[in-house]
Amino acid sequence: MKQTKISELKNKLQKAGAEFIDLKYASLTGSLHHITVPIERFEIVAHDGVGADGSSLPGYKEVEKGDMLLFPDLSTLFFDPFFEKKTASFLCSVYTPDTLKPFHRDTRHIAERAVKYLQKELKTEAFFQPELEFYIFDNCSFKEGPGYSYYKMQSGDPEQSAYPVRNRGGYHIGPPEDRYSDFRNALVTTLSQCDIKTKYHHPEVGSKGQMEIELLFEPLCRTADNIFLAKYIFKCLSRRFGKYVSFMPKPLFNEPGSGLHLHQYLGSKKASLFYHPKKAKHLSDICLYYIAGILHHSRALCSLTNPSTNSYKRLIPGFEAPTYTDFAVGNRKTAIRLPKYLKNKKMMEIEYRIPDATANPYLALSAILLAGIDGIKNRFKVDKREKLPTNVYEAINALKQDHDFLFQGGIFSEDLLDSWIEVKTKQFEEVHIRPHPHEFTLYFGT
Repeated sequence: MKQTKISELKNKLQKAGAEFIDLKYASLTGSLHHITVPIERFEIVAHDGVGADGSSLPGYKEVEKGDMLLFPDLSTLFFDPFFEKKTASFLCSVYTPDTLKPFHRDTRHIAERAVKYLQKELKTEAFFQPELEFYIFDNCSFKEGPGYSYYKMQSGDPEQSAYPVRNRGGYHIGPPEDRYSDFRNALVTTLSQCDIKTKYHHPEVGSKGQMEIELLFEPLCRTADNIFLAKYIFKCLSRRFGKYVSFMPKPLFNEPGSGLHLHQYLGSKKASLFYHPKKAKHLSDICLYYIAGILHHSRALCSLTNPSTNSYKRLIPGFEAPTYTDFAVGNRKTAIRLPKYLKNKKMMEIEYRIPDATANPYLALSAILLAGIDGIKNRFKVDKREKLPTNVYEAINALKQDHDFLFQGGIFSEDLLDSWIEVKTKQFEEVHIRPHPHEFTLYFGT
């Protein structure tokens, strides 16, 4: 952006009452980080960037080469509703200071490259619509040490049980059983204030305060931005209500898990390339190749779409969660579901039901797209049904064996995957070496 336009934007922000600029960016694992500068420095930051220490972020840089620059994407402007002083917020991309080129481990830049690669190869766009599932807790506590380990989650006062919700009976329940409709309304209102559009919200199946908010279809990069910011908004607003929001895939035993279902299609805002008027179920060949590509690479994708140790406590039999690489019409237990109630067949979409919100959305959406493109380019067919990984270490090993599809177009790099595997292996080992409370039930008296 030219200096004159930057100056004009600064004047507009000052006239709007902005006193600060907040720069938000994602780490390799998808956690949100930020740095705040006074409005007077906006022109300098927009033109020259602002320095940050990449060595303090897991998987980014070594201490000896930790310097990096953050440049705000001025098209992502919104006024942050959680700052006392009026603050204009921007999402940032990460650059290397010596070359001023995009940092190869910057996940937002990876998503941008994936979009450009799709346009180059297939002359089209990718659109995604995320379903954000999560639990609301009134109280939560957890702690561990050499001789103790516990967590306690509470949704609702157990003494006030006049309107209980039966186990797995929370889907679309009405008031007074649904105690959180006002909270969800506030979430949707705040999303709108931040220019994130919502399709609807409702209680989910879990009886202990499980909710869902579904956003609208947007291009891939915008969808990843929306997921990234929505998690921030949900967590901040929940604290104002004196509550806690968790996107953990399986925070409660024997209750439904929370996924990040991703509806998607290739095409434009007016038409989907997944539609064919004369094919079976109106599915085009491109759609079937795309589905086959995703399913073919799903075991490896799990390392990026389901990267937490907790993820695999959700992908188990007995719940509405996939356990195999399969697809069907209307079946909510399959990896890919073809919505049966779709009225406008020309906007044909598919729903990928494996991912969860512990994923970095920039990496997850990019990897899914590349798997689909690989299926289209190689004309894959759904020829076998494989079991999904049962733990994150198994998913990591699947990624080690199947990752070439991520290298097409130079989108992912071997260096990035090595860093990702290192971080996720360490997380797995940190959990694996600790005693589990249930082990005492099984073995303490042996």
